[in-house]
Amino acid sequence: MMKDITKTYIRQIIDMKIENIPESVIKETRRALLDTIGCMVAGVQSPIGKSAIQALGAMGGPKEATVIGDGRKLTAPIAAYINGQCCVGPDLSDNFKPGSIIITHPAEGVIPPVLALAEKTGATLKDLFLAIIAGYETAGRYAHAIEPRRPEVYSFTTHYGVAGGVACAKLLNCEEEKAVNLLGIAGTLAPLPVTIPMWGFREGERPASWHRDMPGHSSFAVVTAALFADTDFKATHLLLEESTAFYKIAGSDHYRAECLFENWGKSFVLEKITYKSIPSCYFNQPCIEAVRVCIEENSIRLDEIEKIELYAPTNLAKNFIYYPPQTPVDTASSVKYLTAMFLLTGNPGPDWYLNFEKYLKSEAYEKIADRIVVYEDKKLQKILEREEKLFGKAVIKTAGATYEKIVDVVRGADQKPFSMKEIEEKCTMLTEPVLGKKKAERIVKTVQEAELNSGVRDMVALLQP
Repeated sequence: MMKDITKTYIRQIIDMKIENIPESVIKETRRALLDTIGCMVAGVQSPIGKSAIQALGAMGGPKEATVIGDGRKLTAPIAAYINGQCCVGPDLSDNFKPGSIIITHPAEGVIPPVLALAEKTGATLKDLFLAIIAGYETAGRYAHAIEPRRPEVYSFTTHYGVAGGVACAKLLNCEEEKAVNLLGIAGTLAPLPVTIPMWGFREGERPASWHRDMPGHSSFAVVTAALFADTDFKATHLLLEESTAFYKIAGSDHYRAECLFENWGKSFVLEKITYKSIPSCYFNQPCIEAVRVCIEENSIRLDEIEKIELYAPTNLAKNFIYYPPQTPVDTASSVKYLTAMFLLTGNPGPDWYLNFEKYLKSEAYEKIADRIVVYEDKKLQKILEREEKLFGKAVIKTAGATYEKIVDVVRGADQKPFSMKEIEEKCTMLTEPVLGKKKAERIVKTVQEAELNSGVRDMVALLQP
């Protein structure tokens, strides 16, 4: 059993210096920030974001941090909460998946809290970037350390408390004792995970719950922990020790602490991030990708298609076979709806969930959806269980031929990455409806070109109407 894990890990974080970070990782940090800003801005119009603003947007207190895309200033913990919920609202935030299986969404657990804290404290972009890098490393490494999780639990929000806590400690340039205490407080305040049935994916459980991973809870918790760390409050200094068993609260019976240290400084989580273009749970996307590739490779016209058969691993198909969606949030968990929308519009975006009722009633949409059938595939389930590889299969039938495609890597994954231009276009697409074209373009330019010694507050000033 490893000893002194918590202090050793925190020392690694404290020793991170901007001059030792490869330029390629700084570039990836800009990419992640740009992608996340797009999600947060678009999220103010999402049902999940609107609910958070309605519930908490009128709370009083010092005006410390901005609700991104909305403009109101609130206390840093409340702004972080709302920004976290807005980030998850469009279901377009990034993923980290060392194999085929997602183990965390680093952006939504790290960027909302450190951005709010950076605005409150007047930090520089250098401070913010180092905090983001530290937070992503922690999110990816800790999530990897506790895999596999118990089958009845599917939630990342608890370990966001670890990642966000570390990121806040780095942003504030805490010395060792204070950083360890801040992390202990963050772990104490971290939200509990949720069970699979609480997501409401399956028949009899729908409509799907709006909680998703509730990054608002963890964002509030870690910013609050940072405030407590400035007082005499004391928490455990052993959060990452195996004997503390925090990993069990995070939903696992396994903990491999060596994952926190392997190849430190030689490879970075930010270099292995998957970005999404389709507003949905990632588990739906291999099927949609299989359809896209099959059509492109065989030059199939939409009017030629007589039937589309989608095959997904049994357990996942049970979660996403539900149709039709009942709420905007439901759309992200209906593979039939998502595939039909991809074929109808070819242009993924918030419109897919904001106007889903209009599309469901559209004759053009119905004509496509009626040709799509989703099947549970036991063979793909066995591959998922045995090899931890997530495949989606599409069979497209026309009058004269049958075409088949099976994929496990989608566009945007680290093996098939989006270009920086595509991320810029995604950010613009998400921010323009809220902030206007000129401001959307300025946001992209600022994030990409701003000097690291410039202030975070100057950047945040662009992120409001």
